[in-house]
Amino acid sequence: MTSKTLRTPAYTMTVIALAASTLWAVSACSASFQAGGAAQPSATPPPPPPPPPATTVAPAPTPTTTTPEPAPTTTTPPPAEPRKSTVSVKADQILVPGTIAFDGTTANLLTTSDTALEELRLFLEQNPRVTKLRVEGYTDNVGKPEDNEKLSGERALSIKKWLVAKGVAKDRVIAVGFGQKSPLADNATAEGRAKNQRIEFKLAELGGKKYPGRALDGGGKVFDY
Repeated sequence: MTSKTLRTPAYTMTVIALAASTLWAVSACSASFQAGGAAQPSATPPPPPPPPPATTVAPAPTPTTTTPEPAPTTTTPPPAEPRKSTVSVKADQILVPGTIAFDGTTANLLTTSDTALEELRLFLEQNPRVTKLRVEGYTDNVGKPEDNEKLSGERALSIKKWLVAKGVAKDRVIAVGFGQKSPLADNATAEGRAKNQRIEFKLAELGGKKYPGRALDGGGKVFDY
């Protein structure tokens, strides 16, 4: 076989040479990028993590306001006016309503006398200007005069003791016996004798001064304990 020499046109060789050169350059450039020689474009950062789920805080309970029950209204009555004594005064004489009685012919007070004597005590409490009270005892004319004087004085003294026991100052009361002196009625009758057996109360001293025209004992015999 006769060998034939193939002849490739010159431009074809040139194209092949250029293509080979280009492939080399591309390979070199790719290797350079992979080796880190040139700046790689920055990778897209990963998306941020999702926010944590919102914590739901339960609202604080609304405080329950309890309206207190109103206290029951109690109306306090005004203090009562102090009771005024029913005792009255006429000149130097203190008139005590009620009855003062003794057990028979003794000097022992009956409890029925307490009401009248309480009015007298209240009078003295409400009238401090009366600094001395005179209690005068009288009898009828039955019996001896000296016995009657003694009985009348002891009865007056029983009243003084009652008042002192209720809080009246002892030196504020003078007990005096007159016996059968100064009768009010006729001793010849039972009714007259009953009237003559009596107790009288007199103003002996006012504001520390003796009642005008009267002695402290009133002219009778003083009894004390």
